[in-house]
Amino acid sequence: MFNTNIFNHNLEGTNVRVASLRNSSNSQHLCVATVLTPHYAVTAAHCVEETPQSYILQLNNHCIESQDIPKAQVLAIIKHDLYNPFSHEHDIAVLRVKLNFTDMTSLNGTILPDSSFGISGNCRIYGYGYRDIKLQETSETLHSADVKLVSLDECTSSLGSGLAPYAFSGMLCAMGDGVDACQGDSGGPLICSEKVEGLTSYGLSCNVPGMPGVYVSIGAHLKWLRSIIY
Repeated sequence: MFNTNIFNHNLEGTNVRVASLRNSSNSQHLCVATVLTPHYAVTAAHCVEETPQSYILQLNNHCIESQDIPKAQVLAIIKHDLYNPFSHEHDIAVLRVKLNFTDMTSLNGTILPDSSFGISGNCRIYGYGYRDIKLQETSETLHSADVKLVSLDECTSSLGSGLAPYAFSGMLCAMGDGVDACQGDSGGPLICSEKVEGLTSYGLSCNVPGMPGVYVSIGAHLKWLRSIIY
């Protein structure tokens, strides 16, 4: 997550568990996933192009007394039927997981929004991605930054019609003041009023002034999500 004033954030006191999605062979960080329930997490569909056995989740921000960072096996990957890897529309996937730790009391799906309508204003993004595009190093510590939702019209005006999402793509846009998601942040949650309203998807490089980033809209996919996890 590239910016000049991003801060560490471990999400204590909330129901949100943000995991590092990693290569199961070498533990290399790839993307971000948000754990919704003891059995399901959600990420960007473009992050999971291989078989489920190729990935693990590592809950770097979960506070435990043991030195062992909790991990989760990925048992299945369920991509949205309308996901298009070329246009990025409906860039969302559910992961069926097996969590290897016992503190799951807060993982009950309540971080999902109640409706697909009415979000606006200020939100916060989370991730383990690049803080400096030149160094190209991901973080072992969860970081966050404040962003503001922008309309699709404003997004199209900034990004152009070839890059901005269209009205029925299941996507939304947000922009920060000197802050932005970057490589390694894909799949990370966009949280508004303590609800996960989006997932980091793509943008025009990292932290280009005046350019919003594009996020999956959780509200647009609520019915689909609930059909899987409940």
